[in-house]
Amino acid sequence: MKFFKSEVSFADICHFLKLDIPTDIKNITFNNVAELNEANDKSICFYENEKYKKQAEGSKAGLIIVSKDCDLLTESLLLTVEKPYLTFMTLVTIWLQIEAKNKKNIIEQTARISSTASIGQNVSIGHNVVIEDNCKVGDNTVIEANTVIKENAKIGTNCQIYPNVTIYHDCEIGNKVIIHSGAVIGADGFGFALMNGQQVKIPQVGNVIIEDSVEIGACSCIDRATIGTTTIKKGTKIDNLVQVGHNCTVDENSILCAQVGLAGNSSIGKTVYLAGQVGVAGHLHIEDETMVGAQSGVVSSLSKGKYFGTPVLPVQQQLKVSACLKDLPEVTKYIKRLMREKK
Repeated sequence: MKFFKSEVSFADICHFLKLDIPTDIKNITFNNVAELNEANDKSICFYENEKYKKQAEGSKAGLIIVSKDCDLLTESLLLTVEKPYLTFMTLVTIWLQIEAKNKKNIIEQTARISSTASIGQNVSIGHNVVIEDNCKVGDNTVIEANTVIKENAKIGTNCQIYPNVTIYHDCEIGNKVIIHSGAVIGADGFGFALMNGQQVKIPQVGNVIIEDSVEIGACSCIDRATIGTTTIKKGTKIDNLVQVGHNCTVDENSILCAQVGLAGNSSIGKTVYLAGQVGVAGHLHIEDETMVGAQSGVVSSLSKGKYFGTPVLPVQQQLKVSACLKDLPEVTKYIKRLMREKK
């Protein structure tokens, strides 16, 4: 259950969602969103899956958003729409935006901001934030406690930088970017060369550019390029605990789930989905609209399609391989018996 400081009325909700306001509905107000089984008369919920019908009919919710073919028997007020879940989440997003606008933006006295840094209007900077020389922070951006932004870094407008984020020198963050706690943007790429029996560090003098509307999860790391740029293009969403190596490019609107690892110089196309724990070897390319299943190992470039397994194979081929595996012990016994008979 999520409570909001500001209440909204049924008329407000219809206005937000661009729906006609029924004349026979009194102006009921709501202050929270909740699951069906924990709701109260001030709650807004949604119902879309027949599996939860009993919960919906027994719910004490003030308002339930339902599909147009819904047949619920309930005392709750129903709002019928085409896509209940999407409508519900749209409402939650609008409600959160209203709360954010009402929040006071403060630059805390404990923040250390270089005199050469440029800070936009309506920026909020939390306790113990460090902003070094020649940094730029755009309007309406929020930078929370203990974040460090090193020299010459740029952050756009309307960004949300959560606590304990580190943005290294020369990195560029676009507009409407969300970076969650513990993420590191622009640490050195993993570059070493064996010389005279010792691993010698290769200088990493590139940067990272993160384009507009990207979200980066907690404790994820985007390494700077050796030379040039590591790029995360607009609309891409990166989960927690993801590693993006030096000089990688992740194109628009792709999804990298938890514990994905991209080795250096990997190139990921548009609207690519990499499920949890996918590993991609260096200098490979994955084409647009490709999907790779969880725990897969990508050791060669992939054309558009669906893949999984280690080493990764097209789905249908991998299913055949998996089907054969269960018979492998018996096949092995049979082959060994044949070999003994030949002796």
